[in-house]
Amino acid sequence: MITLSRKQIRVLRSVFRRALNITSRSTGPPVKFVADSKSLKIQAVGEHAAVEYCLAGDFVPQAFCVGLSMLADCEGGRAEPVQFRCKDDSVTAEWNDAGIPQVAQSARLDTTELPPLPERMESNQPPLLHALRDAVETTAAEGTRYALHHLRLRGDGQIAASDGRQLLVQSGFTFPWDGELLIPANRLLAGSDLSGGEAIEVGCTEDWVTLRAGAWTVWLKIEKEARFPQVDDLLPTANVAGSTLHWSDVDAAFLANAMQRLPSNDEFNRPVTVDLNGAVSVRAIGSNEAKPTEVVLTSSRRDGDAIRISTNREYLGRAARLGFRSVHLTGQESPAFCREPARTYLWAVLGKAGIIPSDPEATRIESPTSQHTTAIPQERNNAMITTKPEHAPKQVESHQTETVSVDSLIESAETVKASLRESSSQVSDLIAALKRHRRQSKTLQSALLSIRALQAIDA
Repeated sequence: MITLSRKQIRVLRSVFRRALNITSRSTGPPVKFVADSKSLKIQAVGEHAAVEYCLAGDFVPQAFCVGLSMLADCEGGRAEPVQFRCKDDSVTAEWNDAGIPQVAQSARLDTTELPPLPERMESNQPPLLHALRDAVETTAAEGTRYALHHLRLRGDGQIAASDGRQLLVQSGFTFPWDGELLIPANRLLAGSDLSGGEAIEVGCTEDWVTLRAGAWTVWLKIEKEARFPQVDDLLPTANVAGSTLHWSDVDAAFLANAMQRLPSNDEFNRPVTVDLNGAVSVRAIGSNEAKPTEVVLTSSRRDGDAIRISTNREYLGRAARLGFRSVHLTGQESPAFCREPARTYLWAVLGKAGIIPSDPEATRIESPTSQHTTAIPQERNNAMITTKPEHAPKQVESHQTETVSVDSLIESAETVKASLRESSSQVSDLIAALKRHRRQSKTLQSALLSIRALQAIDA
């Protein structure tokens, strides 16, 4: 018999779903349990990734495989025990839900063996996981001519990622191989399950890159056929910039939050104009608005020449969220970039045509010069975001006896957290599907326009 908590099973299933790219329309691979006198290992193997969770303890030696759906049946937000019992050709899981006995059953299944472990593993500090997360968030949902849905890991410790419009290059890590390898931009790397403040070991075999963090070991299939773009030639040095925007921590946080509320006249590129002419400002205008809205960054400054550029607000905001505090500009048609000793972030601007000129009648919002929050007007209405008072009113003390324990509240919060994580995974799948539909629609529209043009010529 093997015993796990319902909460542990929920975490396991969530990790397997994201690591193996299991959607609501797929069943996923079997899950293998391998127990001995020292540990329990729980494994799942997919086409491009494999995962193992190792739980130390004294277990009765046994091995069996069940369907992933069985974990869905018995998972939960509380630490209630689930007992797995093996019979001849089946596995039974038993637990209590709100005091009511529950039973789930699965046939004993066959499974694929895990990839081999590397003979050599190099240790890296926890910032490697943060770098991998940022890299995954830079990739494309699908590959095109190049492997833009992959990460490039180079033997000199560099990680590169791009979606064709933005590029993030990070260095300073230790990888035990020569040359460069391409691995999938796995969704598991974008989460927090592998982070635990411990060192991360990295190694590779002929076909797999292996990451080990705490109790988790992850194998990612090496892509040998696809090509990654030659991005190294695109990396500039900071001294080539003609203009540089330096923003303070307060301005960077304020702008990253404010840009999502600024109006837009293009839902695809969501452009804003960065104006480094006198005051540092970011300007946007809505489709049905005559006057722009302008955010003035009161604690920021410009070095170099005055310049205005048009850029996708997502990339400008991401530069701030990544922690960069200087944005370098070389021209209105040239990429903007941020550069630190171990990181470079670069993105394509939108060109001169999208630049919004200054307007003395623009709605102006200044960034805060203190810890108070400045209200930002919403695009759809003129309601202002109210600021929080510095001193919140004290809560009225209640003399009623507490009926809910702290442990119960924590368990409820864990349940909500797991549900949100699952919802986030489903939203990511939906966004990817919508993007594919949008690209297909644009292709169809272009084809129809071409056909109409040909018909006009024939006429």
